[in-house]
Amino acid sequence: MYNGFNPWHPPHGDSFFTMATVPFLLILTAVYFEYSGLDIWWVSHFYDAQTRSWPFRNQWLFETVIHQWGRHLDLAAGMVWLVLFALSFFSPALKNQRRIMVYFLVAAGAGPLLVGAGKHLTHIYTPWDLALFSGTLPHIRLFDPVPQGLPVGHAFPAGHASGGYAFVSLYFVMDHLGACRKVYGLMTGLVLGLIFGLGQQVRGAHFPSHDLFTLVICWYAALVFYLIFFPRQWSWAVNKNPQTMPTQGVPK
Repeated sequence: MYNGFNPWHPPHGDSFFTMATVPFLLILTAVYFEYSGLDIWWVSHFYDAQTRSWPFRNQWLFETVIHQWGRHLDLAAGMVWLVLFALSFFSPALKNQRRIMVYFLVAAGAGPLLVGAGKHLTHIYTPWDLALFSGTLPHIRLFDPVPQGLPVGHAFPAGHASGGYAFVSLYFVMDHLGACRKVYGLMTGLVLGLIFGLGQQVRGAHFPSHDLFTLVICWYAALVFYLIFFPRQWSWAVNKNPQTMPTQGVPK
């Protein structure tokens, strides 16, 4: 069985269609959560109206383990990947994987960077800052007009969840390397992002819609950079015809 680097091995047609279109459904779901009141309904379960506080905001599991240690996990994963990349200059076995290694570093980093940029442009606030939950700021949704004089929100999209959802790019890494269970790469990112995101929601730091938009950004970052790093995939994506892909020199 050949498990080496295969530059002409794209995701299967159905998988590519799913990867390209599901984000649209996630955007619609996020907007529905915002404007239907589901965002408010969900996080209100973690708010104590009697004490006018968020009981889990500084709780060890959510603040230390999921929030702080989650950041350390991202840093450690990045360092391990950088070490592997450095070793690729000395190891013949890793040399042919160098391009996909760079892809992962760029794609996994692009999602959080885009999310961070968005946080400085939007006026959507954390639940604990809202007047609805004993804060001082109004509840502003994505398409709502913004009153003059309000500060930037620094809450949308969800930053911490992006550290988990960035790993959805592992789907393309595993698929490109010929992994027969590439879905595990996708599930790694989805599960980590869900854990990171739920941890912040319980603390009162984000609404579910914030996390859904973050997932969309990381999802598209992984897909777009895959097509940038391996441009022949554009031809496949348009034609959806495996016979148009070059086969010379590709091991069976």
